[in-house]
Amino acid sequence: MGLEKIQHIIKYIEEHYHQNISIQKLEHISNYSYRNVQRVFKAIFRESLGAFQKRLKLENAYKKLIYTSDTITDISYAVGFDSLQSFSKAFKKQFKVSPIQARTEKLTVFENFINNHSEEDRNINYELVFLKEMKVFYIGIQTKNYNGIEIESLWDKIDTVTGKDKETAYFGIIVDQPLITNKLKCRYEACIDKELPSKEFLSTHIFGGRYAKYIHKGSYGSIEDTYRQIYKDWLFNSILEFDSSPIIEHYRRNNYNTENMNDYITEILIPIKKK
Repeated sequence: MGLEKIQHIIKYIEEHYHQNISIQKLEHISNYSYRNVQRVFKAIFRESLGAFQKRLKLENAYKKLIYTSDTITDISYAVGFDSLQSFSKAFKKQFKVSPIQARTEKLTVFENFINNHSEEDRNINYELVFLKEMKVFYIGIQTKNYNGIEIESLWDKIDTVTGKDKETAYFGIIVDQPLITNKLKCRYEACIDKELPSKEFLSTHIFGGRYAKYIHKGSYGSIEDTYRQIYKDWLFNSILEFDSSPIIEHYRRNNYNTENMNDYITEILIPIKKK
């Protein structure tokens, strides 16, 4: 049993991390014994299923603390803790700061990243858009800090199945926030809107809500600079409250429909907190 066999479990835990998930449910989803699933999961991700779910609770809580104005008590219950006390204790153990420190000192999360410019500051604008839910088919990987070479290798693998189809829509799901998540545990999902016969592709749904749409122009090698501008603008100028769900990159103009990297257009779609 490899990564593709436990993607169903990963997706289920991601969607229900805030709930109590029974062993029987995981066995039903995977069609394997819990012991076998646990063994394979730990071999791939270097953590147990329980540790993975707890980490998702705390990382989503951290994002809610810095992205929104929700109360700390509401956040603790929203991510699945029974009490504020147990949440605060687990949060401090994981991140070495209290929840209130994480909120009041949120600039420190972004500080090193936004100051590490490879180009001059520039203004960046966004458009608020509502996007309908869409079914896509994806393959996921665990990648060190969203390593570009690893992500390109994943798309090369997909190309062998899909070919270079100009009519297909291509998306990347930035599952984790690398400024919070351990850089070795970051996950990326390469998605297309075309169903394929390969069993490696699983289906999921993306969108279904409001997003702030930013535009990155040029090669993917410089996309971090656009993210720096996004976070700098959001921290100092914007009144937006982001949601804790994943950022989605839509590769609107890419190597399938243009030859010049300078003409690439990537829509960076950041979910907006639901009211």
